[in-house]
Amino acid sequence: MNMRVLASVALGLSLATSSLFAAGLDDIKNKGVLSVSLYKDFPPYSYIADGKQTGIDVDIANALAAKLGVSSQIRLVGADENVEDDLRNNVWKGHYLGGGVTDLMLHMPVDNAFAEKVDKVKFIAPYQLEQVAFAFDTNKVGKQPTLANFMSDSIGVEIDTLSDLYLLEAMQGKISKNIHHFENLSKAIAALKAGEVAGVMGPRGELEGLLKDHPETIQVQSLVTPGLARSNWAMGIAVKADNEELVKAVNENMAALVKDGTVKKIFEQYQVTYTPPAIAPDVTAKN
Repeated sequence: MNMRVLASVALGLSLATSSLFAAGLDDIKNKGVLSVSLYKDFPPYSYIADGKQTGIDVDIANALAAKLGVSSQIRLVGADENVEDDLRNNVWKGHYLGGGVTDLMLHMPVDNAFAEKVDKVKFIAPYQLEQVAFAFDTNKVGKQPTLANFMSDSIGVEIDTLSDLYLLEAMQGKISKNIHHFENLSKAIAALKAGEVAGVMGPRGELEGLLKDHPETIQVQSLVTPGLARSNWAMGIAVKADNEELVKAVNENMAALVKDGTVKKIFEQYQVTYTPPAIAPDVTAKN
């Protein structure tokens, strides 16, 4: 299961990252700031628009900080080779070039198998269930296409992702010749809008966010994906493993934000379908 988000390395606005460090709950409350790492150039979750940090995860981070009674300090970061590297750079150790770490990192997979590989952090407070979906042009594949349509019609995908790996093998490899690889989903969706591909496969949230303004002929749906072992996964928060009080506080307060509808409202503001996590976060969550 590839959770990679492709982005370039960057800092969030004018944040002085050299002063960042993972703080305990008491330290966070004393200084009045919760520092958070989010991916850069990752619409609709975290990106810069009109010179300001914006996106679903930006708003969730702000809401969580407010729930803790502090302000948020968000660092927009790029992706390294894999998620383990991102966690090392931003949560538990820091990049070898410097910059320190933050208290939390959002949009992390809450998955037991993955958590066993990464014992330096805890994956907690799932706030969304992400799903694989397809965006497609109804003029090219109709209103109710199946995966078989892409044995003859072109389909775009972000390179080196779960969707890419699946399509290369799907239908006995008969789709592979029609795959168009893109650096990121933004470029894949631009190609779809331009009529260069008939469809795009990727996470529903990203597809819907990128298609907020789109022709009526483009739709987003889930399709039957035979052979795909897993089509959805929970997204949550990574915290340094030994930061037990912060783990407890984040679980408790994120549970409240999910329960009272705050998280759902944030997704709706960005015109993205909200699916709650299969297991809601709570104060006793174990990962």
